Amino acid sequence: MRTIFLILIIIFSVGIMKSYADSDYSFGVRIMPDKLIENSDGVLQVYALHSGNIYPQKIENMVFSSTDSSIIQVIGVESGDNFITNIKLKTVGQGSAKIEIGAPGFVSQEVPITVYGNQNYPVKLAVQSTPSIFSINGPHTGYFTVELINNNGSPATAKNDILVNLDTTDSRVVKLADTHLLIKAGEYYGIEKFEVMQIGTTQIFASADSLQSSSATVTVNQIGSPIIHMYVYPKKINNYQSSTSYAIAQLTDASGNLTPAKKDIVIPVNINNPNAILTNSSPIIQNVEANAPIIIKKGSYWGYTNIAVSAGANGTYNVLSSTPNGYVNSGPSQITTFTTKFYDDKSARIDLLPILATGKDELIGVLHLEDENGNPIIASHDMQIEIDSSDANSLAVDNVILNKGSGVAPVFAKVGTAIPVSISLHVVTYNDQTVSPVISLPASNSLKVQSLVPEILSNTNFPIAAYPTDSTGMPVYFTNDSALEVIPNNYFSVKQTMIHKGDSIILADSNSLKSGTSTVNILSDNSQTSIALQSFSNSPSQVVLNYPNPIFMDMQNALVIQILDSNGKPVFAQKDITLKLISSNKDVLTLPTNITIAKGQYYAPLDVTPSSTGTSQVSVFANDMPLSTYVIKVDSFSPTLSLEAPKSTLPGESLIANVTAQYHGYPLKNMMIQWKTSGAIIQNSDAVTNQNGTANIVLLANSNSSTINLNVNATGLGYIPSHASTLININGTNVYASGVNVTAAKLSPLGNIQENLKTFKVGGIDTLPIMVLGTIVISGILIKRKSLPSFKKMSSRINTQSK
Repeated sequence: MRTIFLILIIIFSVGIMKSYADSDYSFGVRIMPDKLIENSDGVLQVYALHSGNIYPQKIENMVFSSTDSSIIQVIGVESGDNFITNIKLKTVGQGSAKIEIGAPGFVSQEVPITVYGNQNYPVKLAVQSTPSIFSINGPHTGYFTVELINNNGSPATAKNDILVNLDTTDSRVVKLADTHLLIKAGEYYGIEKFEVMQIGTTQIFASADSLQSSSATVTVNQIGSPIIHMYVYPKKINNYQSSTSYAIAQLTDASGNLTPAKKDIVIPVNINNPNAILTNSSPIIQNVEANAPIIIKKGSYWGYTNIAVSAGANGTYNVLSSTPNGYVNSGPSQITTFTTKFYDDKSARIDLLPILATGKDELIGVLHLEDENGNPIIASHDMQIEIDSSDANSLAVDNVILNKGSGVAPVFAKVGTAIPVSISLHVVTYNDQTVSPVISLPASNSLKVQSLVPEILSNTNFPIAAYPTDSTGMPVYFTNDSALEVIPNNYFSVKQTMIHKGDSIILADSNSLKSGTSTVNILSDNSQTSIALQSFSNSPSQVVLNYPNPIFMDMQNALVIQILDSNGKPVFAQKDITLKLISSNKDVLTLPTNITIAKGQYYAPLDVTPSSTGTSQVSVFANDMPLSTYVIKVDSFSPTLSLEAPKSTLPGESLIANVTAQYHGYPLKNMMIQWKTSGAIIQNSDAVTNQNGTANIVLLANSNSSTINLNVNATGLGYIPSHASTLININGTNVYASGVNVTAAKLSPLGNIQENLKTFKVGGIDTLPIMVLGTIVISGILIKRKSLPSFKKMSSRINTQSK
């Protein structure tokens, strides 16, 4: 029976034990401030985490190093009174590096840190060419910008005048207007002009003392020379007298598309007889010759001249153009002269030319008279020839006047701006003629808009360049007078600028109203385009608060307030900046009213000591910066104490109670425990918690007391002291534990078990002392070198009490 009872004791003891296995600790880290600038100081805070919660015990024997000491260095360690280790950092250069940290019992860790450049001064140049690709056929003028850039890639103003040296790798391709450019103090860019000279690729270099050089590439291509096409109408001419024909030239691009001339093109016309025998002694008699050269005027795609025939000339003659430099000749045309009928009023015939839908009056062909055999004749009287169009909106032809004695006349028409689905022309005459003209659209030119300044500084003026490009993307000339207009925008304003026909590029004055990104819509004549612009501010434009999560009650917490630019990068204050702080819950968190970030600094530390747990919204106010708000949680490092004790006991009897210390559900080992009681004698007690976070006590109830008042305090490990208490009724009164503070101590069924065991006797012997002793032996929780008596003394005392 005694053996069975001891087994029950063992089972009971094992049942109340908690299994525990230490988990690996990990590092918690925090960089102060969040974003570091080169050549400044910072702090890496390191603390212990266990099960995701902060463990308030200092990390011992920590080791650390930097992966790149040219960017960031560890210059010392500060160990305060609390559990946080402050690793002091010194930033040396811009870039990214890692701080490696390790300690016994912890998983080693790498902490990545980015160091930003100092934005207060320029360190390099940036060069941009506008345009950057040209055709040798023109235009030939461009601009380039030299800009000052800081380490973060943002624009930076010059503190003093900066003289920039300019050069090219091949001056035969591009000629600079000047070899020097001055960026004045307070400015951040300068603009210069260049001229395209010949086919090739070159770079425009910019250099200055103490600044990193830069360059831009300019390419000049040979994009197929324009072609001059020669037409002669009519091809047959009467030689009765000085009759005329017309030589017509049309201009196309290299692909054969009709295109307006970018400048006046003068085309001399040569006529020769391929069958003539030339001798050194006989002069050449010109039977057929052009009255004047052909001129294709700028903005037009055609030109013509008369061809005169001497009376009696017979034969076939070649008509050729003398092609100017940069143009290609499509080949010769021919004209045949012979004798035929003199006067008549027979059928009129039209020879059509290719037509461009320009919306203007254009030369569309040549009309002449011919007999029934197709031979040219001369009008016997004044005639008006009507030419009807099936679509007058697309092509409205003027009436053609033939004076008596002439047999040919040019034909003009008002051309639309679209290509009709179908169209035909009806020549009203004897033996009527119907023909179908070929109409094409002009090669589509696009409006290209670009900021001459690549990186725009907010609240500054800067130019926008606008230039037309053809279907291949090559710059061309504006073909009409118009105006560059911009739809209003909250971020950027662009001044309306006039465009003149023949301009290759225009510059419009623009202004950045505030930092940010916006799309600017631009209109010009029938063209519309848009450009995305972004401006930056080197002045502080936002403020951020760096704080632990959570912060802790009744201890000093380090916060950091920092200023950033519009791009979210840290920036030094150019003057003292005063910030105002407001806490929405002063019962939880009290803040100083003002904090100042001094000139030349980019952050300021702030220490706060919350007075209670809870949450508070912190608002930060600053001039010229938006309001920023943060919800801060305040927690406590006070452990949760669970005090377990019987509900009641008998006078002169022993009882067991225990307390368990936890933090966020994690048992706290080695917490110091102080017991205090009235109404009972402490026979044995644990002074520290075991691996389960538990400490035990054995009490002997007084015979002359009605209650036992049990109090326990837990301290140590960096936690805030915690307290719990309970009342135990003597004489078996049914009084429940009460008065537990901090964490409402939890009563266990130990009381009921103890009462049952008091009535369980074997051979007349009280089994309670045996069970107590068994619990001590099996669980080991009462055997402590410093806090509990020896096994023999304990056994003797319990046996004496039982007797």
